[in-house]
Amino acid sequence: MEKECHNLYEEMYERKQFTWSDGVKKGRIIAISGTVATDMNHRTVHIGDLEAQVRHIYDSVKKLLEKMGASMDDVIKTTDYIAPEAVPDYLKTAAIRREYFRKGSYPAATGVVVHSLLRPDWLIEIDFLAVVD
Repeated sequence: MEKECHNLYEEMYERKQFTWSDGVKKGRIIAISGTVATDMNHRTVHIGDLEAQVRHIYDSVKKLLEKMGASMDDVIKTTDYIAPEAVPDYLKTAAIRREYFRKGSYPAATGVVVHSLLRPDWLIEIDFLAVVD
């Protein structure tokens, strides 16, 4: 079975020769790489605003899943990597999760406070695991 690699911004990935894919699908399993709040040029958006970064991440992942023939309903696990400065606002992200996942059908979740993320203006990075029926 072949694996399928997908990116939100294919042209940018080819131009910059990134060595990862935003999402990989093999069979019924979809793994979404750690996703941060960046635009089509890989520039950080919503600097200093955790809620806006989380919403941007969820919007991006929703689009990517749809591109891969899946939906947010197929997500079974998320892992949040939280920068220390974002911890005071982290509880606010639960309201955003409620917008993207159906009540009673929430994925398993892990939250980890990390020393730092790769860029100082990233407040959170989230990866996703999905299984398509």
